[in-house]
Amino acid sequence: MNTNDAQAALADVQRMQERTRDEYVRHQFARPYMLLTAFGLFVALASSDLPSPWSTVLFLVGEGILIGGATLQRRRSPVKRKANVPEGLYVIGAAAAVIVAYIAFTIVASLGVLSFGLPAPRVWAAAALALLFLVLAGPSRRIFESVVRRA
Repeated sequence: MNTNDAQAALADVQRMQERTRDEYVRHQFARPYMLLTAFGLFVALASSDLPSPWSTVLFLVGEGILIGGATLQRRRSPVKRKANVPEGLYVIGAAAAVIVAYIAFTIVASLGVLSFGLPAPRVWAAAALALLFLVLAGPSRRIFESVVRRA
């Protein structure tokens, strides 16, 4: 093998690594999985406004949607990668941001209940959170893509 062959082989490896990373990020943020996650969040979080037996049932249905969607996404992934620390920290940070946003939306919706007599404040908060989740998917994808490229 001469020097040109070695350089060409190395360039091919780097190009394929880039394609693998791009495909991994594309699959993680595919529209069907994002919609399924937003719907699961809505169902799980809005369930707390229902009466006692139904709130538990609907919460479990929402969690089932989230877990089932994540399992389906993982199984259908064309690229299998090991989890690493930067990606794990990104996921933990995103989950914390979702919790903080839900708390903020719940506070705002509770104020709306007091001021305007809106029914079911957690349904409004869950709907706002699901919409925010979908709106922020694009910027979140770019951040995740930079995390994947650095890892």
